[in-house]
Amino acid sequence: MNFSPKNSSGPSMKARSREALNGQLPNDIGLLPGTFVRPLWRDLPSVFQSPRERWQVEWAWIRSSFQNLMGLIIYCKKDNTFPLLLRERRKIARLLYDDMYTAFARVVRGDSSGLRRLCGDGLSKTLLKQIESRPYNQKVSWKLVKWIRGPSTCFTGIRVMSDRATSLPEIANSGIRQIVLRVTSRQSMSKSTPPSRERTPGGTEVEAPTKEQNCEEYVVIQEIRWNGISSGWRVWGYTKPTDLETLNSDPYFAPGLSPMERIDAMRKTMGGDQ
Repeated sequence: MNFSPKNSSGPSMKARSREALNGQLPNDIGLLPGTFVRPLWRDLPSVFQSPRERWQVEWAWIRSSFQNLMGLIIYCKKDNTFPLLLRERRKIARLLYDDMYTAFARVVRGDSSGLRRLCGDGLSKTLLKQIESRPYNQKVSWKLVKWIRGPSTCFTGIRVMSDRATSLPEIANSGIRQIVLRVTSRQSMSKSTPPSRERTPGGTEVEAPTKEQNCEEYVVIQEIRWNGISSGWRVWGYTKPTDLETLNSDPYFAPGLSPMERIDAMRKTMGGDQ
């Protein structure tokens, strides 16, 4: 197909800046400290047998929800002019989730551009290692059968568990936003191997039975902005619900600490005193 480009002047300054950001600046700086993910109801301490522990979890959830909302408003509206995207969050997550697993199934060895565009550096490396371990001529197909719309996701299939944002110090109009989502779905995957060259031309592919399974995952998506330019939404990786051990050991949640003691403990945990 022969066609003439509509504009031969080349990419815009904004597009070139975005390409530079994607190629030079990091897109994986870890999970934001103090991210609280509420456990499932069945995993919470009993109200009657462990009321103190239950209140500790509930209070951490209430406090973190309020702090996250205030931090998000300050990040988007007070310090910058970024969109809140409160209604669009789950739609963004749905598209990323589907695109990531579809690319993971279809990508071949040596072709990492699709996954790196959709995932952070750490997750990309993990997925590419799994791809390299496949048989060379194996074909993989993945399909999202349906979203499981149960109580754990408020009957939507995807529930926002945490939405946090923070500006980057000393860099104007820059910051990171991370959203943790509980995702419940039914997925199917099939594998097939084409006939080898030694076989006759009439050979057929060897196809393994299609497997279906229900999945519950805690997926983290993020957007990083540098000087007002978004590097795009990506899947950072996976996390798990916050347990009592974390609430008691993590300086961000541990009870009985003054603000200064909490800050000092967090610095030591992150290696800031070295």
